[in-house]
Amino acid sequence: MNFFQYLVGVWAAVGMIPVLAASDSPWGIMSHPFWSRTPEEFKNEIKMTSEAGAKWMRTDFGFGMICKEPGKFDFSRSDKLVEELAAKGIQVLPVLEGYDWEIRPECRPLYKHLDEWRNYVRAVAEHYKGRIHAYEIWNEQDGGFWRPAPNAAQYVKLLKIAYREIKAVDSGATVIVGGMCYWNDSYMKDIYLAGGKGHFDAVAVHPYGDGPDASAKMALGVERFKALLAANGDADKELWITECGGSSNRSSLMDQQPDMMVQAIRLALEKIGRSFPEKLKVGALKDLVNPGAEFLTAREWLPGAEIVPLDPRQLDKLDPARIPVVIGCERLTVQDPYVKPLRRYVERGGVMIASGQVPFYVRKIRQPNGNWIDKDDCGTLHPEFRIGFQAWWTKKGLPRSTFNVKTTEAGLAGGIKPLRSVYSTRWMTDANLKPGDAFTPLVDIVDNNGRVIGHPLALYTFKDWKGAVIANTLLLTGGLSEAQQANRLQRVYLSYIANGVKRIFIYNLRNKGTNPAEGEDNFGIVRRDFTPKPAWHAFREMTAALGSTPQFIRNLSDDPAVWALLFKRAEDGKQVLAVWSVKPETVYSVDGKEYRGTQVRFLTPAEDTKITVR
Repeated sequence: MNFFQYLVGVWAAVGMIPVLAASDSPWGIMSHPFWSRTPEEFKNEIKMTSEAGAKWMRTDFGFGMICKEPGKFDFSRSDKLVEELAAKGIQVLPVLEGYDWEIRPECRPLYKHLDEWRNYVRAVAEHYKGRIHAYEIWNEQDGGFWRPAPNAAQYVKLLKIAYREIKAVDSGATVIVGGMCYWNDSYMKDIYLAGGKGHFDAVAVHPYGDGPDASAKMALGVERFKALLAANGDADKELWITECGGSSNRSSLMDQQPDMMVQAIRLALEKIGRSFPEKLKVGALKDLVNPGAEFLTAREWLPGAEIVPLDPRQLDKLDPARIPVVIGCERLTVQDPYVKPLRRYVERGGVMIASGQVPFYVRKIRQPNGNWIDKDDCGTLHPEFRIGFQAWWTKKGLPRSTFNVKTTEAGLAGGIKPLRSVYSTRWMTDANLKPGDAFTPLVDIVDNNGRVIGHPLALYTFKDWKGAVIANTLLLTGGLSEAQQANRLQRVYLSYIANGVKRIFIYNLRNKGTNPAEGEDNFGIVRRDFTPKPAWHAFREMTAALGSTPQFIRNLSDDPAVWALLFKRAEDGKQVLAVWSVKPETVYSVDGKEYRGTQVRFLTPAEDTKITVR
């Protein structure tokens, strides 16, 4: 037993350790009970949250729900939720936000209507004084929930008003900066530059993905974020994670044809008069926003390929004969310093892969002060690369999503096998081609009559550029398996608690839909019919083992390959050890008993527990 553990024991014996209230619990779940279609669904939202052991529920208290008529506030729906959750010992974290379209025919945040925002915030705070103890001001204002583009100065106007109104009503309430995408220290810097200091008690972030145990990017992110707060005199401000997790959506593509993109590369090289190399090398772009973050050295959808890291300067000098393919975009976003080098690489004869729901939809731009912002910019980026897209909102008659795919004759000739039931939601077009360029669909989507209505995989070749672009909107791999989702949940909660995060909310309680391939439909820890997924059981196991308000003591492992976190239960003072390895092949022992793998184990530690790693 070390000296700190000895003191803990002495303090507990003489009653000097305060008993923490349920409000100090770290266990939160994000949910959407107001979307319930029936009273039974509403009850199940509360039931499954409570039985999982959560002590907080985060949900929207939007302007449009509470202020349906100018100057009139209706709390009937939110009252029912607050009261029923309180009966289960669960607190509500409301997200306060509002848009112009709720009072004007525009879709912009309410920074142009400050009086309406002020009245709404004041009404909520007055109505729930003593019943709600924390308020989150907006959701992902640094991303897609701010129009027309993220703007910290506009957001700070609303934050200041919210802070003053809430504190005037309830000085003890916690006012939280709305959850930012990942550990967005750039946007947080902009909040400070806009005068946000002194107008919040806590800061919320949404770091989707692995926790700091398995992700160098996340470990670096939390470290940098804490350093930023400390540099601004706010080291005492709480960090909340109000969304995290991962979707259990899956694509059928890897099961039926994992080398589809390799065959597309082979075809592209043939089209531009190049041979397929004996060993395929593919360049991938380094993360400029998070320097030092881990670089992924493999892609499941490029089996056998060697992935080579590139920065903008390296890319601009890259010889396509040495590395014939570069991944220019994965998902939606490209960092601005790569845009011109990518185009010049294609001009010189390289093959660029543009893959994602809509590749090159968002440009990440570095501002003069060094901070980064996202800008929806496909209107500029797509003409830059001479590609185009369409979707249900750009062309009448297109479906929102489809599994109806068909490999084209060109695709079959190039080695792509017939496909079946692969998911896509957006499709490529020839809209930005120049005279003499060519657009070759490799996979089509078809309607129920077999008529071609879109192209999720296509090859672009050019009259005046020596290279080619392979554009793909098919879902290549999907998210996590349900077992992986469950494992990530526990490790994310525990590793962030060990990093000083006050409270964590998994997104989401319930699946939004039933489409197994759609990411947004499968973030839930219970299915649409409320049957539990493994992640729900993992949440319940964790809260049962550690109690409602665990106190983190320390990490007993000196080896980063294994985490061994010692906690103290508030209910009975007992200590619990949560231990796991970062990689599945790692073998470790706890007091001589050997274990292997990333599964979290909750054990009763000895006074001098020893962790060894093989």
